[in-house]
Amino acid sequence: MRHRHIHSRSQEKHLTSHRAFVGIILIGLMILVLLGRVAYLQITDHQKYTTLSNRNQLRLVPVPPPRGLIYDTKGRLLAKNIPAFHLAIIPEQVSDLPLTLEKLNEIIPLSDEQRQAFLDKVDQHPAHQRQIVKLKLSEEEVSRFAVNQYQFPGVLLTVDLIRDYPYGALLGHVIGYVSEANKDDLTKLDKKRYAGTYQLGKIGLEKFYEELLQGLPGYQQMETDVLGREVRALSSLPSTPGTDLHLSLDIDLQAAATAALGENRGAIVAVDPSNGEILAIVSTPSFDPNLFVRGLDQRSYLALRQAADRPLFNRAIHGQYPPASTIKPIVALAGLSTQKVNTHQKVFDPGWYQINGNGRYYRDWQKKGHGWTDLEKSIRESCDIYYYILAEKLGITQMGSWFSDVGLGKPTGIDLPGEQKGLVPSIAWKKKAYKTAWYPGETVITGIGQGYMLATPLQLAVMASYIATRGQPYSPHLNKKIIPQKLPPLKNASPEHWATIIESMHQVTQHPRGTAYRHFAGFTLDAAGKTGTAQVFGLKANEKYDHDSVARHLRDHSLFIGFAPIENPKIAIAVILENQKASASVARQVMEAYLTENYHAQQTEVPPTSS
Repeated sequence: MRHRHIHSRSQEKHLTSHRAFVGIILIGLMILVLLGRVAYLQITDHQKYTTLSNRNQLRLVPVPPPRGLIYDTKGRLLAKNIPAFHLAIIPEQVSDLPLTLEKLNEIIPLSDEQRQAFLDKVDQHPAHQRQIVKLKLSEEEVSRFAVNQYQFPGVLLTVDLIRDYPYGALLGHVIGYVSEANKDDLTKLDKKRYAGTYQLGKIGLEKFYEELLQGLPGYQQMETDVLGREVRALSSLPSTPGTDLHLSLDIDLQAAATAALGENRGAIVAVDPSNGEILAIVSTPSFDPNLFVRGLDQRSYLALRQAADRPLFNRAIHGQYPPASTIKPIVALAGLSTQKVNTHQKVFDPGWYQINGNGRYYRDWQKKGHGWTDLEKSIRESCDIYYYILAEKLGITQMGSWFSDVGLGKPTGIDLPGEQKGLVPSIAWKKKAYKTAWYPGETVITGIGQGYMLATPLQLAVMASYIATRGQPYSPHLNKKIIPQKLPPLKNASPEHWATIIESMHQVTQHPRGTAYRHFAGFTLDAAGKTGTAQVFGLKANEKYDHDSVARHLRDHSLFIGFAPIENPKIAIAVILENQKASASVARQVMEAYLTENYHAQQTEVPPTSS
C-alpha cells in the first residue's frame, strides 16, 4: 500500500509538471500570436487604421465656390453674391429626421416643399454632409434658433453667399435665376463639383452659362469631438470662384425699353447690327428673380404660373407671332431679285383681291384701297394687295427660301436657353403636319406674314439686321467675350435693290403718308422701319374688325422692325405689343434713348398704327 501510494504521488507530480509545460507552451504561443497581430496592426495595417481613426476625429467639409458675377456693358453689377444665414442639418448626427423637422417647424416655419426638398437631398448625398433646410433666415429666425440650438444636436446655422439681383424684374427673363436643385437635378449633377452647393442656374443666362459661373468647390478639414460636433478647422483647400460674365446689354437701355412698354404685354429686342451684340432684350410683364433664390412657396409659384399675363413667359425668345407686314421688305426684295417686279411697275389696289378674278376676297387693311401703287408706296403705306399679287408670282417655295435666308424659321443661336424657331411653312410641311395639300390662298396670305407663319421678336430683330447691313449681319449674343460670328450672307440681292428697300423703309418714318410717320415726328436721326399688324383671330369674308369692340385678348398685335441711322446703323430693333397699338412709338423711344443724349421718358398720345 505504501509503495502504491508513493507511486501515485510520483505520477501525479509528473502529470502536473507535464500539464504545466503544455500550459506554458500554449501561453507562449498565444503571446506570440498576440505579438504578431500587434506587429501586423502597427506596421502592415498602420496606414489603414490611422485613416479610420482620423475619420472618427476629422471631417472634410466642402466649401462651395463664390458664383461668378454678371456685369452689363458699362461694368454695372447685375448679379452679385451676398452673405446670408442658412439652417443646415448633418443627417448622421440626427436620430429621427422627421421628428427633428417637426420640432424645428415650431421655431422656424418650414413649408412642406422645403422639408421634402431637404429629404430628397439627404437621399442623394452622404449622411455626413450637411444639407440646407432653409435659406436666408431672417434676423428674428436666427435669434430664435440660437437660443434653442441646444435642443437640436446635428442642426446648425451656416453663413454662406447667396445670389442677389439688384435690378429685380428688369432682368428677370434675361439673367434668369439660381434656385435649389430639385430631385431631378440631383440625379444629374456631378456630385464632386457640386459638393456643398445647393443652388444652380435654372433659366436665362444663369442656366446657359452654368458651367462658366459655377466654379469648383474647396474643402475644410474639421476636427470633431466624440459627438461629431465640429470643434475647429485644421486645414483648408480654397474653392475656385466661378468666372465673371460681362454682357453687351446696357441696363439704362433695358430700363428705357421696359418703361416704353409700360403695362402692356410685349417684347423688345435691340441689337447692334455691326457685331450682333444684344443691347436690350425685354419681355413684359416680368418677375423678380430674387423670389426664386430665397425659395418660393407652392401657392406663390402657382399664382405666377397661372397669371393671365404670363409673367414667367419670355416673349422675346419663346413668343411666336405672325410677323405680319414686317416681312414685306423681304418679299419686295425677293420680287426685285427674281425680276418678278421692278421699281416702276404699278398695281391697282381697290381694297380687295381675288385669285384669278373669282372666289374669296382678300382684303386690304385700308378699306378703300391705295389706288395705283408701286414698290416704294407698297412698303411706305403697307399695301396688302401689292403683296397678294407678288406672293402669287413668287410662289410659296421661293418666298420660303428668302424667309429662311434672313433667319426666319430657325433658331438664331443666341446664348439663352429654350429659344423657339418659329415657322416658315412649305408644301412639304403642311402635308406632314395636316395631311392636306397646299392651297393658292395660303400663298397669298403668307405674302403679308399671316397664315401659318410664325416668328419670335429675336428673329425679327435679326431680319432687321439683315436689311440694316445690306445682307451681312452677325449672330446675336449677350456675352461680350464671344467673337462676333457672321451669319450666312444674303447674296442674291444687288446693292441697287438694297438701296430701294431701305429708302422705302425710310419713307415709312419720314413721309407724311408713312405708317410710322407720326410716331417718328421730330426724331433727329434718319430711321428706317416697317410696321405690322398681326391678327389674333381670322375674320369672315365680309366681317369688319373693330379694335375697341373686341375683347382685349382678341385684339390685333402691333409690330415694328427698324434700324438707325440709315448710314452706318448702330441699332436694329424689333417690337411687339400684344393686343395693343403703337409699337412704332415704343421703338422710337428705345432708339432715341440709345442714340441721343436726351430721352423723352413720357410717351405722348399717338394715333393708332396702321398695317
